[in-house]
Amino acid sequence: MDEKVRLFFDGVADAHRMKIVDLLLEKEMNVSQICAHFSMKQPSVSHHLAVLKKGGVVKTQRRGKEILYSINAKFISSVMTYYFARFGFMVKGAE
Repeated sequence: MDEKVRLFFDGVADAHRMKIVDLLLEKEMNVSQICAHFSMKQPSVSHHLAVLKKGGVVKTQRRGKEILYSINAKFISSVMTYYFARFGFMVKGAE
């Protein structure tokens, strides 16, 4: 699980990728819809999506000719559960 957690945090360790996550929390989108929210060109947005997918943050589903991106809530939940179980003592001590 350590490698998966590292890839997850690598995925969300960028302001552009966090904005993509925020957009996908609202609804699933294709790359063109995501691009409409950025001044970046499509290849850059696709790169960020690939990093998020590698980190398990987003998942894809093909519908016809388009690929839709959505939040991978199940995986995020498992990473956060692992993270808080492993480091939860720090939260208790912060009170």
